[in-house]
Amino acid sequence: MAFKLVSNPEFTASVKVRVPTEGGHADGSFTARFRALSTSEASAFDRLSDEGLADYLRAILIGWEGVVDDAGATVSFSDAARDRLIDAPFVQVPLLVAYNEAMIGAKRGN
Repeated sequence: MAFKLVSNPEFTASVKVRVPTEGGHADGSFTARFRALSTSEASAFDRLSDEGLADYLRAILIGWEGVVDDAGATVSFSDAARDRLIDAPFVQVPLLVAYNEAMIGAKRGN
């Protein structure tokens, strides 16, 4: 089978989020649509700074399914909704984990 070099690869991955609540956490998940950045594109971001990380997440997160608001209504993907999601610190790491695991094909273990 031949390898197909895709110009702008995109993929979906499940994102598991632990939302802080009174006395613990609530587990939730959604399906994120990511754009796979090239090495040169990814290296342009300072992922160790808050602003650089947010910019990186804006570049890779291009859609989603399964995100709802406080009332349970579906939140459609938009730049403003994406920025609100990325601004939640408890969502940033799960987004990175989902993206990186999909990019390297890793499976989570115990």
